[in-house]
Amino acid sequence: MAGVDRGLPGRGGEFVAVSALLTGFSVDELEALGLAEEYAGVVAERVEAGSLGRLAGVLERGGGLDGVRDEGLLETARAVTHLWYTGCWPGGGGESPFVVSPRAYAGGLVWRTFGGSAPGAERPGFGVWGEPPGVPSSNVEAGR
Repeated sequence: MAGVDRGLPGRGGEFVAVSALLTGFSVDELEALGLAEEYAGVVAERVEAGSLGRLAGVLERGGGLDGVRDEGLLETARAVTHLWYTGCWPGGGGESPFVVSPRAYAGGLVWRTFGGSAPGAERPGFGVWGEPPGVPSSNVEAGR
């Protein structure tokens, strides 16, 4: 993350670079979702200015989140991770949780972790549960 623009709290390359470290997905994978700018805006509105830069600094020094001693930074890390995986801002500090957008719900990383998709967001669509699942042709041929 060296050379990352720290002048944009919660925006740009720093946000995606920190997010990649927190989620385990690459920068390219996160950017391909098309949600980075929307998420960066949410984080910039709800996280103390400069905390993302401080979190990036701690993560750069190594040790991952084990090196974070500041509870505020840990809360920021948890919130950003939660945002990417669920498409929801977790709330906190008297604020209610909320879904960022329908696209964010469908684009949550949680669905990619098990090769699925958000219910009701993608094909095969309504009523698919009414039909028995298809049997892979390799199993049919093998007599299983």
